[in-house]
Amino acid sequence: MRVVIAGCGRVGSDLALSLADAGHDVSVVDTNPEAFRQLGSAFNGTTHDGPSYDIQVLRQAGIELADGFAAVTNDDNVNLMAVQVANQVFGVPKTVARLDDPRRTDAYRALRINHVAAGKLTSRAIRDQLLDDEYQYHLAFLGSGVEMVEMILAADADGMTVADIEIEGKLRIAAVRRGLEVYVAEPELVLEEDDLLIAAGLEGIRRKVRRYCKAGEL
Repeated sequence: MRVVIAGCGRVGSDLALSLADAGHDVSVVDTNPEAFRQLGSAFNGTTHDGPSYDIQVLRQAGIELADGFAAVTNDDNVNLMAVQVANQVFGVPKTVARLDDPRRTDAYRALRINHVAAGKLTSRAIRDQLLDDEYQYHLAFLGSGVEMVEMILAADADGMTVADIEIEGKLRIAAVRRGLEVYVAEPELVLEEDDLLIAAGLEGIRRKVRRYCKAGEL
């Protein structure tokens, strides 16, 4: 996959490195050439100096062949403009904008801009780590009522099957990690204490499965 990233701050550099490490073709655009130092010498993508909404700069970054575009600068206006250029001028199939100011959420939705509300996601993750210690990792899809979680099983779940834990229409287990092995969560798979379950469920369902979860921290 070819991806162009606008912004090489902490978010942009981490995204670029993770995508490049996974074998994707990555180009990064930033108005500050010094920002590219965060990528390190091992980064095998390309870097381009200039505004992320500038057509010529984006062309130099290879956006005409891009499969995805992410605007993750610390300026919501810049991210919005950059994504609109990627969408409307170059027809990039997948685009995402970082959004720091939650007051602009409705505007982004009205323009049909795919976005990540960075502040809300961070505060939600911190809140859940403080309040819900039975989940190692917790991600909520804002406005959907659906959560993705990792649950470490307690002794009460030992010997149960995936089907025993799942709740029709409310909780679905995707995978089970046991030691160094990872299994697709077939309904008949027998679970063991300390198994790590990756699951999707409706918000509020956690109270029904709490007895099967072992308290854990990141």
